[in-house]
Amino acid sequence: MKPMTIAILMMMALGYLRAGSPPPREAIRLDGRVNYPAVSSHGGRLYLHLSIAARDFARSARKPLNLSIVLDRSGSMAEEGKMSHARAALHALINQLRNDDLLSLVVYDNEVDVLWPASPVGRRKEELRRLVNEVYPRGRTNLGGGLNEGYRQVGYNLQREYVNRVILLSDGLANEGITDPRRLTGIAQRQRASGVSLTTIGVGLDYNENLMVDLSEQGGGNYFFIENPENLASILRREFDELSSMMAQSVILELELGGGVTLHDIIGFQYHREGTKVKVPIGDLYANDSRELCAEISVPPGKGSLTVANGRLVWQGESAVEKTFPSFRTAVRYENDNAAVERERDWNIQAKGDVAVSTRAVKQAMEALDAGKTEEATRTLASARRDLAASPAVSQSGAAGAAIMAQEARLKSYTDSLTQESKDTRRVKKSIQFDNYQVQKKR
Repeated sequence: MKPMTIAILMMMALGYLRAGSPPPREAIRLDGRVNYPAVSSHGGRLYLHLSIAARDFARSARKPLNLSIVLDRSGSMAEEGKMSHARAALHALINQLRNDDLLSLVVYDNEVDVLWPASPVGRRKEELRRLVNEVYPRGRTNLGGGLNEGYRQVGYNLQREYVNRVILLSDGLANEGITDPRRLTGIAQRQRASGVSLTTIGVGLDYNENLMVDLSEQGGGNYFFIENPENLASILRREFDELSSMMAQSVILELELGGGVTLHDIIGFQYHREGTKVKVPIGDLYANDSRELCAEISVPPGKGSLTVANGRLVWQGESAVEKTFPSFRTAVRYENDNAAVERERDWNIQAKGDVAVSTRAVKQAMEALDAGKTEEATRTLASARRDLAASPAVSQSGAAGAAIMAQEARLKSYTDSLTQESKDTRRVKKSIQFDNYQVQKKR
């Protein structure tokens, strides 16, 4: 048994590790609604809007953290004061940690060094801050090596009583060691399945935003684009606050579709099928957190009523027992009268679905921009804006119309950014992609 593991077991025996209470059933809500509660007897295409809401609840203490900071120290971190701001942000984070939190600090350029092996912070914060101050930019960017080492450090003390996370910060391209994005995201996916999540922070304009987004998607954490390194401290503070209010880790949304119902897409989310079930990785849930997903589905012709989908949230509890609450059931009623179908349309769900479809178009535009097809990207955004303007929800009062108009304004700003020749394409791409990421994830 590793010495550090023995130390942790001793701390647990002394009662120093406070895991906090598991959330009660009513603390997390899951709902599924369609834009057409009544559908034509001929069937048709619908939006299934899925919402998850986690409220706060009283607990004795937050869970302890098992956290690894993986910091890029390549030569480009010397530019624009990135490293000095990174040091200041890490100092602030260290000040927030409790004695029983586990921390490891990994730095990488073309080499990977563990400055602080995974261990309780204890009363050694000054020593930690001194180590951070000794990090200076140099060399190239072995991102994969740093990421693997961060996961290894968390893995030494991997327990469900902890919040287990790696935070990866980089300002450059992976140009040493593992450079294949598919291999890197595969690492994140496997580690997520074992209970370790990953947040990625891209600093400046030279990093690979597609890779950093995909890593966070596969890793189940967050993604941040920071153009101004002065904002690093606030981002790490936000991340710490979320980790401190963790309610459920590595959450999976399971959907069971009704007979004859076809799933076309869950916009902006990865999913896979296991038999008759569709599984959507959601990531971690925090207190006062909310997520919204839009599924495009088709229902078959019929009469009477039809269960469109049953759904539930699943995650592993601290005792390794699978948690399976809450759940929902959504049904539609068949109607021969088209006027009745329209009267019952849910305009808020219609608007949310139309906005979600437009975010998919934005992603397609960014793929065109990556390929150097700026005009195609501009046309795709313009087309998405026209489609939104034609949405029947745009003329509705209240939240439905407001949501359409707000997204239409975003699309216009994206298009304007692409057509201004003075703009740095790197900045435009990262800014649009990050904004679209936040709209899709409701983050």
